[in-house]
Amino acid sequence: MKKKTAAKKTATKKKDSIIPQAKLLRLFQIIAVLKSGHWTIRQLADRFDTSDRTIYRYINLLEEVDFLIEKDFDNRYFIVTSDDDPTQAQFSMEETKLIKNLIQSGASGNPLKNLLLKKLSLNSELDSVPRLFVRARIGKFVDTLAEAIKDRKQVVLKNYHSAHSNEIRDRLVEPVHFGDNYQSIVALDTSDKVCKQFKLDRIGEVLEVNKPFEFESLHQKNQADIFGFTGDASTWITLHLTLRAYLLLREEFPLAVPYIEKQENSYLFNGPVANFEGAGRFVLGLMDEIRVAGPESFRAFLDAKVNARLINQ
Repeated sequence: MKKKTAAKKTATKKKDSIIPQAKLLRLFQIIAVLKSGHWTIRQLADRFDTSDRTIYRYINLLEEVDFLIEKDFDNRYFIVTSDDDPTQAQFSMEETKLIKNLIQSGASGNPLKNLLLKKLSLNSELDSVPRLFVRARIGKFVDTLAEAIKDRKQVVLKNYHSAHSNEIRDRLVEPVHFGDNYQSIVALDTSDKVCKQFKLDRIGEVLEVNKPFEFESLHQKNQADIFGFTGDASTWITLHLTLRAYLLLREEFPLAVPYIEKQENSYLFNGPVANFEGAGRFVLGLMDEIRVAGPESFRAFLDAKVNARLINQ
């Protein structure tokens, strides 16, 4: 009797060990399919011979681990790939390590195990090495800027690349506070005495100059708005976005995401701004992809910018 019970437990254990292995392989298959095209829930369920409910569970799982899954206007699901969003193109080092551990523990007897591990090493880990150096460089910037804030010292942002003016030049600044997730620094630009947001990945180097703050009374410690401008974000603008404009908005300005709503044939952004400069630059760069719904003062601002460009041509 004891032998039968032991055999039953062994069989149960073997069966249970297969379940996570099968789920993991199925998850990889769904990722590949969602990256290759647009699919309805029913189409996915038919393809993988399962229920709609199971497909929804897989999609929820992918979203929980930060895969960017979208629906097109025909309610077809897809994973945003490097063609739409370069940040989705590769696994990070941490993601690669986690997946490797799952494969090693849950697929020990599967013939696909070594092939999957090899693909992860070749396609993810090596491609992530340059990004690892970028993270280390930005981490050094954060340390230097944090010290400058604490000691109230000016710093030089060497070879800062402005996406707005497309200029690369040094900026002597007085750092005030970090932006969202330490991806930027709000600092007073001593050249025009205005507080601005500088993205850390656009800085060549941060140099300490051992000079105390000179314009601390001009520091604005209020939070930057969605588009990186400090001030009272009390004016709301409304934009209708194409899929391309929506993807670019959430990639360039992730703080905009909570203010975006999917509609039948477009995406609706309705959010607060400190001034029209940042939002205006974004809209003017995608004039064929965005329709401005309001307010009228924002339309007038954009008209003035367009007319000024025409005059200067």
